[in-house]
Amino acid sequence: MDDKTIIETVCRHHHDEQPVMLKFQNGSLGGTADFSIVESRKDKRKRAAVIAGDQLYTGEVRDNEQFDTYICLREKSTNKVQIIPVQQALLSNSVYQQLEQKEKQKVLPMLTKEHAAKKLLKEYGGRKASRLVDNREKMMVNVEVVRQDLDETVQASPQNDDEEDKTLADVSASNEEYLATIVPKFDKTATKISEVFDVEDVVPANLLERLDEEAKVVYATPLEALPIESEYLRTCLKRIQDREIASKQDFLHIKLIIYMDALQSLIALRSRQMKGAELSRITEKIENDIRHRFADPNVAKSCTRTNYSTEKALTHFIVLALLISDKHEVDVNVLSRTLRTTKERIKSYAHIVNARPKSRSDVLSLRLPSTVPALAKSRRFQRKK
Repeated sequence: MDDKTIIETVCRHHHDEQPVMLKFQNGSLGGTADFSIVESRKDKRKRAAVIAGDQLYTGEVRDNEQFDTYICLREKSTNKVQIIPVQQALLSNSVYQQLEQKEKQKVLPMLTKEHAAKKLLKEYGGRKASRLVDNREKMMVNVEVVRQDLDETVQASPQNDDEEDKTLADVSASNEEYLATIVPKFDKTATKISEVFDVEDVVPANLLERLDEEAKVVYATPLEALPIESEYLRTCLKRIQDREIASKQDFLHIKLIIYMDALQSLIALRSRQMKGAELSRITEKIENDIRHRFADPNVAKSCTRTNYSTEKALTHFIVLALLISDKHEVDVNVLSRTLRTTKERIKSYAHIVNARPKSRSDVLSLRLPSTVPALAKSRRFQRKK
C-alpha cells in the first residue's frame, strides 16, 4: 500500500565507516568546518575532531550501552528505507581538555578559575563590571575600603523619606487604564499557559539581544563571585549553572534573572531619583532601560521614582518569576522575603497578572486570563489625587 514503507536493508551494526552524529557543547556549529575521525594508538579509542576556523572541537565517539541508535534513509520514489546504525559524539572545545590535562599533571593553568572570571568581567562586562572587579580587588588588599564604602552609603541615604512626596501628579485615569500602564501586556484569549505572556512584552527584545555577553559571563562566573544578593535569584542561577550543558532557554533565563536583580533594587530604592542610583551591579544596559520605562510619566522631572514605579516593578518581577519557572509557579513566601513586602500585597499584584494561589497552598500559579476572577470593586490600584 502507498501509506506503508518497506524496509529494504538493515546495515550491519559494526561497520568500518559508520556515520557519526555530532552534538556541540554549549552551542551549535554556525558555519563550515573540517571533520575527521582519529584513533588512539594506546587504547584504540576513536575521537571525532572538527576544525572551525582557529578553534578545535573534539569528543570521544561512543556507543550507547543501553540501546543502539539508527537513522532511516528513505528513497522517495520507491518508498523504501535503509536502517543504518550510527555512533554519537559530544564535542567540546579543546581548551577544556587542555585544562583537565594540566590539572591531572598537577600543573596550574595560567589563570585560575577565579582570575579567569574576573578577566571576563573586565573585558566583556562593561564599565560597571570592571569597576566591580576593581573594588573587590581593593577590598581584598585593604579592609578600610569596606568601612569607607559603608560610610558613603549611610551619608548618601536620603534623610527626608518620611516627608510627603510632592512629586506626584494628579492622576484621574480609571482603575483599568492605570492597570494597563503597570501590568505587562498579555493575551486575554490565550488557551495555553505558555501563551499568556510573551517574554518580549516584559523585557524589550532589543535589550535581550544586547545581553548575550553578560549572560555568558554570569554563567561562567562562580556564584559566590556574582554581585547578586538575592538568595532566590542566586538559587535560580545555581540551578542553571549545575546543568552539564546550558540551552538557549537557559541563557534567556539568565538574562531575565539579571533584569529581576535590577527590578529588586528599584523596589528597595529609597531615593526619589533613579538617575544617579545604582540599580544593577552587572550591566548599565539594564539600568538605562529601567530608568526610562519605570519612571513616572506624570512627573515633569525625568527618571523620577514614585508609587507608580514600584507597582510596575512588582508586577514585572512577579511575571518574570513565573516565566523562569519550569511550571510557571512561584512561592508567595519566597517573593515576600525577596521583595521585603507582605504576602497579601504579593497576592494582590499577582492577581492582576493572572496568577492565583493553588488550593490550600502559598504557591502562586499562572492561570489563563479567562479563568481569573475579576478584581473586587473595592480594590483600586490607582493613586489618589
